Amino acid sequence: MRWSRRVRSLATAGALVVGFGLTAGPADPAAVAAQRTAPGAAGGPAVAAAPAAFTISGAGYGHGIGMSQYGAHGMALRGYSASRILSFYYGGAKAGSVRLPATIRVGLLQANHDPSVGGRLKRVRVQGLEVPGLGGSGRITVSGTSRGGRAVRRTLPGRVTFSIKPQSGGMSVFTLAGRRVFGPTRPGTGVFVRYQTLRPPARLLLPQTGQQLRWGRLDVSLVRDDRGALRPRAVAVIPFNLYLRGLGEMPGSFGYAALRAQAIAARSFALVATQTRGQHSGRGRWDGCDCAVHATVRDQRYLGYANEVGAGGRRWVTAVRRTGSWVVRWRGRTVQAFYSSSSGGWTSSNAQWGSAPLPWFPARKDPYDRGGGAHPNPNTSWKLRVSAAALGARLGVGRAVSVREVKPRSWGWRVSSITVTGVRDGRRRTVTLTGTQFRNAFRLKSTRFHLDP
Repeated sequence: MRWSRRVRSLATAGALVVGFGLTAGPADPAAVAAQRTAPGAAGGPAVAAAPAAFTISGAGYGHGIGMSQYGAHGMALRGYSASRILSFYYGGAKAGSVRLPATIRVGLLQANHDPSVGGRLKRVRVQGLEVPGLGGSGRITVSGTSRGGRAVRRTLPGRVTFSIKPQSGGMSVFTLAGRRVFGPTRPGTGVFVRYQTLRPPARLLLPQTGQQLRWGRLDVSLVRDDRGALRPRAVAVIPFNLYLRGLGEMPGSFGYAALRAQAIAARSFALVATQTRGQHSGRGRWDGCDCAVHATVRDQRYLGYANEVGAGGRRWVTAVRRTGSWVVRWRGRTVQAFYSSSSGGWTSSNAQWGSAPLPWFPARKDPYDRGGGAHPNPNTSWKLRVSAAALGARLGVGRAVSVREVKPRSWGWRVSSITVTGVRDGRRRTVTLTGTQFRNAFRLKSTRFHLDP
């Protein structure tokens, strides 16, 4: 299970070599070019003095802003309450009750990507399953608007996979053998899939993502891509607190106070996302999600019903239920409570993202980040050995000979920028990049790192 939040996509080596010459170095692009091509001691002196390899020593996993999940677990083991955990990580903030939206729109499948086969999304596959202990056969219903403008609906059997895809400007439902069982709907309209409201209720499996839905409904809508082709996208519309039950952000076996703190932080994050983005963010873009939150670590990792009944699921569901409508509040304001797997011993200000520092995201020493008990933090420290040749080649400067790091205290001593000097074809070349760019280039767990020698 991945517990790090919003880990960005890793850039390819080729893109890094091309891109780094234009970013994060001196303000004047000409100065960057001069650095990369300036003559230097060639051959013997420069290469002889260069180390054979560099050791990257790091700590933590994720951005380190807000709550450390391992730190919350460590505090729980030491007897701290959820309120104390939130206060420690969010600058004295308190848990407070607020009014929540009735539902939240969760983006599951976007038109630009089919996670099961790659490429652009052509269809959305669904299968009804019975809910254990409630009986039934897993029947589901599909509904929409007919080409004549009437509301139409059909019940489909459980344990059968159906494919929902564009047809004749609208949407139709097919068996895997290609037989149409519903549609096409009116041009420009989609299909609604319901499973919770049936008697008995059912689960809905999405084979392309592996998620199971128990609550709410699934909206499959149409969007026209940049090539003019109609494509589907799928959004789950879920009662707000029931959405939280499906989050797979923290193991259910962590300390109970940590689970409560996680539930409050996750609720706060989702609420502010809904308030600032609206429920239909990205609706106007063909590759947008038409949702309030994505179901991935881009926002919060949504596993669905399997998370409620899996290992530790009951403890997590209890934590969500017993924290009601509590969110993280700082002097009367609900804050978007970012969190990550591990702070590496120091939390960071949000200033590392280029915004003005916010008082509820302090940079402070975190003595609890080691976790403990059955869950010691595996990322308290880590190392990676990289040859000088590989380091320099990845960054396009030849064989690396030296590095220089900048680490602001307000970032929890994370690397804000790093300058790497190398020698290629007898000439000294230098590139400066951000800590995040360097992290992505070498697939590091965080920007809290240091290079030796």
